Amino acid sequence: MRIYQPVRGVGAALRENSFMIIDDAGVEIGQGGLEFRVLRKMFEERPLDIEMTINAHPAAIDTLYGALVARAERIKLENENLPARLYTRCSIQDTAKYSYFINMGFDDRDGIELFVRYIQENATQRQNYPPIGTKCEDADLHTRARREEFLQRLKSLGDEPHAEEWLSDQMRNPVFSAKVVMYGSEFAGAVLVTGSQQEAVVQMIGVEPKWRGRGVAASLIDEVLLQLSGQKVPYLVVRTQRRNQRMLRLLKRCQFEWIRTEELLLGRDM
Repeated sequence: MRIYQPVRGVGAALRENSFMIIDDAGVEIGQGGLEFRVLRKMFEERPLDIEMTINAHPAAIDTLYGALVARAERIKLENENLPARLYTRCSIQDTAKYSYFINMGFDDRDGIELFVRYIQENATQRQNYPPIGTKCEDADLHTRARREEFLQRLKSLGDEPHAEEWLSDQMRNPVFSAKVVMYGSEFAGAVLVTGSQQEAVVQMIGVEPKWRGRGVAASLIDEVLLQLSGQKVPYLVVRTQRRNQRMLRLLKRCQFEWIRTEELLLGRDM
């Protein structure tokens, strides 16, 4: 059995963060990789987010796991030794993977949680308003540069990185809403919602740290709800990590209902 770094990365992981294992006959029996982001604005106390992807035969999993954990430790050192969270995705039904990682010291405190808000048709009242002096308006996405700027702002706040082409495709959906809260020329927060006539989904939402706790995110959600109500869309859906306590408080304030845990994020702090 031999472990090595492949010519190309595993999945979206870079080559230097990827490993493969072959047996004595040269047959691949395992592969894994690490993706990481520094999310200072989302998780101030533990900003280095390291996701482990691993797929291996039982005979190879310990070796592959050890290599990935060692590389994760190196990533931590290369990023100013920031407090980190190492985790792997696990379906609710995958009891074998769950048991393996729990035995390796991972916990099940985090997961992808599904929330839904029922939207009253033709609703005209709102509960949350933007801070005094700010204005909630449709985002200017008319040019490629504007679309890239919009995505970059949300990426800096912790949302998934997306290319401008992805946003252009989203704009073709039957339901689309991109709104920002501005204080003059200063950006305070933004939300992106797409979907169908049956349901809309919050794809991205973020608020600059200095504006948090002042109702910016709640006012953005209310703006979206009013738009969706007029379009007779019955549901607004949000998926969020359980450890994102700020987002959970927002969803409670905006009267979303928790539906289920869709996926476990088994992890441990580093």
